[in-house]
Amino acid sequence: MSQYYYNPFGNSRDVNEAMQREYNRNLRIKHEKHEIRMISLSLGCAIIAYLVIQMFGSTLLYSFGINDLYMNNSVFQSGFTIIAVSFLSVAVPFGVAALVNKKRYISPIIPNSRIKASRLFLWICFGMACCCLSQILVLYIVVFFQTVFGLKLKTSDITQPDSILACIMNVVAIAIIPAICEEFAMRCCSLQLLKKYGKGFAVVAVSIIFGILHGNIVQFIFAFTVGLVLGFITVRTDSVVPAIFIHALNNGMSVVEMTLNYAVGSEKISSRVTVVIYLFWMAAGILSGIYLLMKKELTKKDRKCDCILTTGQKFTSFLFPWMIVPFFILLVLSAQSISRV
Repeated sequence: MSQYYYNPFGNSRDVNEAMQREYNRNLRIKHEKHEIRMISLSLGCAIIAYLVIQMFGSTLLYSFGINDLYMNNSVFQSGFTIIAVSFLSVAVPFGVAALVNKKRYISPIIPNSRIKASRLFLWICFGMACCCLSQILVLYIVVFFQTVFGLKLKTSDITQPDSILACIMNVVAIAIIPAICEEFAMRCCSLQLLKKYGKGFAVVAVSIIFGILHGNIVQFIFAFTVGLVLGFITVRTDSVVPAIFIHALNNGMSVVEMTLNYAVGSEKISSRVTVVIYLFWMAAGILSGIYLLMKKELTKKDRKCDCILTTGQKFTSFLFPWMIVPFFILLVLSAQSISRV
């Protein structure tokens, strides 16, 4: 009687092909991890450059004895913010990071797909409603820390405008220029660079960077949540234009209140007008969100990326080791922004 031997791995050719596929897969995993770490390194250096340039700017203010002018003159503060913060600290370092990684982009650095005015308006309303909800969330967190732990979470102060020129400069320095420079840095240079590893991963990773840039826990939470919204809208529309408008309008909310304070001299009136604007954006955003949901704009599935890393592997490669220093700096700055009530 002849006997047969069963080989569970098939013939030698099948075994060799399976081993080769496994070897190629492991090689690809190693390569993708390395690429994400290199991107993380360049973006981490951009964050550190952002902090160093601002520290250098502060040192110059003290060295030339004009820090008091910066603290008390709204026009000078706005001009310094435009040049030293928005342009030199944000746009330049992340632009350099994009230049270093230019061969790694699989799509244009600036997403600029054409978008109809009506669709743009819907996305802006939806994004503004999400920003308003984020502000409410942060407000509750601040109140929680104050009532439960007796801790006050401080945020940066802005000098109130004292002239028409100061009001105009505030609009430019707080709403317009930061929206352009920060969206260029985050939703263009950073998001488009990481998008090849999955849109969801890119949106969350860039939102973490966006939060770190704001320098304390309160603003980290707000910037992170808003970053998720801006990133989501950018990948959905394949255009940075909605994000720029939402960013500018969101920042402009505080400008409106400060301008009204100067114009009418009443915080009560300016607060009421601001509340009305918030309610408008909330109502318009809810209606827009319902419409976008009905049109399946919010839920449509994106084409799966070619990256074979798991979500955990992506974030581990992105956060360790090169994001450790920026996070440590965030913790130090956050500790300085906390005080007893």
